[in-house]
Amino acid sequence: MVGTSHSYGKQPVEKFDVLIDKIAAFRPDAVYGEFLSPEDYDAIKDYWNKKAMEKRFAYLNSLNYPAPANPDRFIRQTLERLRKHPNLHQDRMKLARALYLKHDVANARYQLYRLDKARPNFGPEEVAAYQAILGVPDSLYGNRSNEYHNIVFPLMDKLAIDQLGAMDSQRHDLTWQAAWDKADALFRTWEKTMEDTTLADARRYSALITRAKALGKAEKEAGLAGKETWYVNSPDGDELLNIVNFYGARRLFGTKGFPEQEIEAMLAQWQNRNDDMVRNTVERARKAGAKRVVVFAGANHRKIMVDGFRATPGVTVYELNSL
Repeated sequence: MVGTSHSYGKQPVEKFDVLIDKIAAFRPDAVYGEFLSPEDYDAIKDYWNKKAMEKRFAYLNSLNYPAPANPDRFIRQTLERLRKHPNLHQDRMKLARALYLKHDVANARYQLYRLDKARPNFGPEEVAAYQAILGVPDSLYGNRSNEYHNIVFPLMDKLAIDQLGAMDSQRHDLTWQAAWDKADALFRTWEKTMEDTTLADARRYSALITRAKALGKAEKEAGLAGKETWYVNSPDGDELLNIVNFYGARRLFGTKGFPEQEIEAMLAQWQNRNDDMVRNTVERARKAGAKRVVVFAGANHRKIMVDGFRATPGVTVYELNSL
């Protein structure tokens, strides 16, 4: 289980090669990431990213490039051909398009990454083909600071794995957003009552802020040393993210007026999503016959997913910092 940052900056200092080599030494036979499967995407009427995704699909369709008669067969056959002939860039463009329009965004993004690496060497014919098949460069693949561009996809290349498993869940997202908004509003109101530093509750809150600042400073120092990913996979990283993302979580329970019920409701929805992500990973990996799986998710998911995997019969969990 590997927790990551979603952004390593435009000029990353993270030591990605060391990280990738360490994970590759685990010898995984499958890789899973924080993407929705096509089936899960289609089953959700709305979630935080639905409109943006629909806009991308509409953009691809607006190019009016001919679709394969049998998309599933086309994808399967093109993958097989690219394994033998990886420099057939126009075939890869068509594959990326077919995957995207099938709503298999995880694997479409991987193919777009491969094209992004090859693009500087494209000739005029390939440049024209890219625009005809996928549109303006960077319209579908422009984020080169995230964990997929810098860690996950290079790892897949190193392992010769060309399929990325999707394990995310967004079916609780609207309920999660409502619970989060309610908790946030009440927390902000409660926070204003903590301005009197003579009160014991205010001192308790101040101590938590001081602790979070110390952890944040350590995270920044790790980042400057090229070791941010290692830090967010540590107990201190878990503690920092839990404090700053969940209003202290349960650490402030018992203080006067603290919105405990609303924080609990918010945490329950977070638990629901992560339970789904654990179950999706295990069920899909077992169905695929995978035995050694590396799972990537935003670092805030790391601890709760590790706990979920450990509670799952037949699953042995390895953490990045213990490899």
